[in-house]
Amino acid sequence: MIDRQEILEILGEAMEISSANLTEETVLENLGDAWDSVAILSVISMIDSYANRPIPVNAIVESKTVKDLIDLVCTSDTQIIGCR
Repeated sequence: MIDRQEILEILGEAMEISSANLTEETVLENLGDAWDSVAILSVISMIDSYANRPIPVNAIVESKTVKDLIDLVCTSDTQIIGCR
């Protein structure tokens, strides 16, 4: 099982920025070039790899914070899936 910190580190890799510069409160639009179309595609691929169910692309694109992205991997409507 993966934890939220591991997902944060993987997101940093996908966006090609140090996870030391990311927190769950990081606002994606404040990341500048680190949150461009290439980064979004990398994050979509990463989330598809770790989520235990399909995630609509628009949910990823409409995410406002890193926490929103982590929640897409970890949660469903009623339960935690694959995260601790």
